[in-house]
Amino acid sequence: MKASYGVILVLAMAAVIVLSILPCSAQRTGEEKKEDIWREDEPTGPRGDPRGGPRGDPRGGPRWGPRRFELTDEIIERIMKELAKSEPEKAKELAKLREKEPDKFKDELREVMRKQFGERIRKHMDERRRKWRAGFLEWLGKNYPPAAEKLAKLKEQDPELYIKAFDRAVKKYGYIYRAWQQNPELGRVLKEKSELKEKRDRLLRKIRAARNDKEKKELTRQLEEVVSNRFDLMVREKQIAYEQLRKRLEELKKRVEESQAEVDKLMDVKFKNENVKARVGELIGRTKGVKWD
Repeated sequence: MKASYGVILVLAMAAVIVLSILPCSAQRTGEEKKEDIWREDEPTGPRGDPRGGPRGDPRGGPRWGPRRFELTDEIIERIMKELAKSEPEKAKELAKLREKEPDKFKDELREVMRKQFGERIRKHMDERRRKWRAGFLEWLGKNYPPAAEKLAKLKEQDPELYIKAFDRAVKKYGYIYRAWQQNPELGRVLKEKSELKEKRDRLLRKIRAARNDKEKKELTRQLEEVVSNRFDLMVREKQIAYEQLRKRLEELKKRVEESQAEVDKLMDVKFKNENVKARVGELIGRTKGVKWD
C-alpha cells in the first residue's frame, strides 16, 4: 500500500509539471487547438521559461521580513559559534542574556543576524552582479565584437551614456548569455535563431521594396530558406527544454522515493521506541538524540 501511494504521488506530481510545461494540443468548445510554433517570436526562459536564465534556489531559506523564522536550538548554537569567532564580546553578552531572559535573547540575536549577515548577503549579491557583468562583457566580445567595441568606447567617452547602452545590450543579448551559462548548446541555438530573425526582417523589407518580379522571387526564395532554418532551431530549442524537463522529473521521482523511504523508517515501531527513549534522555540532559524540532 505504501509503495502504491508513492507511485501515485510521483505520477500526480509529474503530471502537473508536464501539463504546465509541455506544449500539447488542448480542446476548446469541442475543437482541437493546435500549437503554433511561430507564435514564440522570442524564446522564453526558466521560471516557466525554456530559454535558460538564472534560476533561483527553490529551497529558499529564512526570511528577514516581518515574518519570523523559528530559532531552534540547533540554529542558535550554529549562529553563536559563528558570532564567537567574529564578535567574541557580543557572543558572551548574548550567552548571559540567554540564561536570564530567553525571549529577549532571541530578539537580540535576530537583530545581530540582521545586521551582520544582512551585510554579508548584500556584499555577496554585489559581487555576483559584478561577476555577471564582467562575464557578460567577455561573452559579448567573443560573440558580438562590434557591440562590445561600441560599449568599450562609450565607457571611456561618456560613462553615463555607457550605462544606458549597457542596459540595452543586456536587454537584447542578456537572455542568450544566461541560456549559454546554463546550457551552451541552447545559447548557440538562441544566438543563431536571433540572427536569422534579423535576416528575415531585412529580407521582408527588401521584398516590400522590390521593383520587379524576378528580384522579389529570388528574395522570397532566400526568405523561405531562412524561415526553414529558423523552424529547425525552434524544434531543437524545444527538444532541449524537454530533455531538461525529463531530468527534473527523474530528480523529483528520486526525491519522492527517498522521502517515502524515510517515512517508512519513521513508522517502524522499534525505531520509534528507540528514539522516544533517546529524546527523553536528551530532555533530562543525559544524552543527545536525533533532531526533533
